[in-house]
Amino acid sequence: MRHPYAILAFGLLGSLPLAGCVNETAIPEATSHQQSRGPSHVADPPPARVVAFDGLWVGTITLNPDRTRECPRVSSQDRRITVTQGRATFVLNPETRQTQTGPVAAEGSVRLVDALDRTIATTGLFSDGTFLGEYRNGLCTYAVRMTKRS
Repeated sequence: MRHPYAILAFGLLGSLPLAGCVNETAIPEATSHQQSRGPSHVADPPPARVVAFDGLWVGTITLNPDRTRECPRVSSQDRRITVTQGRATFVLNPETRQTQTGPVAAEGSVRLVDALDRTIATTGLFSDGTFLGEYRNGLCTYAVRMTKRS
């Protein structure tokens, strides 16, 4: 025989889910798609490419002094950054064709990364015909200074 309190408790608990539906409102009437969304939304156009810094930038890379580690020296030959349609390409090593690429922001900042290892990067700023930046490869850092040639 079942205990009378168990039957009463089950009866009360069993009706609780339905109690949540007591104050429900009726389902709203369907309306046309255009009325429910308001004015139609047109997708935003992609951001304009920054072409103010387009051209050839030529300069040098020099090792930032650090007495705590041994970093590879770089040759003193000129390096190049080519900016076309707001996209910069930095040729780090012409012999191995090692390059870094990245978009140039409206204010001239850029982050150039290696296609295979995104931790090898150059960050800097194009401004008034000069590019000043820093190239990082592991714990080694190098100063990058370039001027606009064309």
